[in-house]
Amino acid sequence: MSSMYFLVGIAFAVVAAIIARGKGRNTVGWFLVGLVVGPFALISVVLPARVREGYSAECPACCEVIAAEATVCRYCRTQLQRDQA
Repeated sequence: MSSMYFLVGIAFAVVAAIIARGKGRNTVGWFLVGLVVGPFALISVVLPARVREGYSAECPACCEVIAAEATVCRYCRTQLQRDQA
C-alpha cells in the first residue's frame, strides 16, 4: 500500500515537471514540489504567471509574461523595444 502512495507521488512530480518545462519554469524545483505536495503542485504550476514589477513584463504582441530585460519575446519571437537608460 505504501508503494502505491510513492508511485502516485512520483506521477504527480513528473506531471508537474512536464507542465513546468512547457511554461519555461524550473523543472527540478517543480518535480520536488510535486513529489512533496502532489496535486497541490499541479494546481500551482498550471496557474498563469503574473507580472512582478522590475522582474517581468507583458509582451505587447502575445500578452505572455516575459523577463523585464528581454529584447525578444520567448513565446512569439517579437522584437521588443526597451528604454535605454
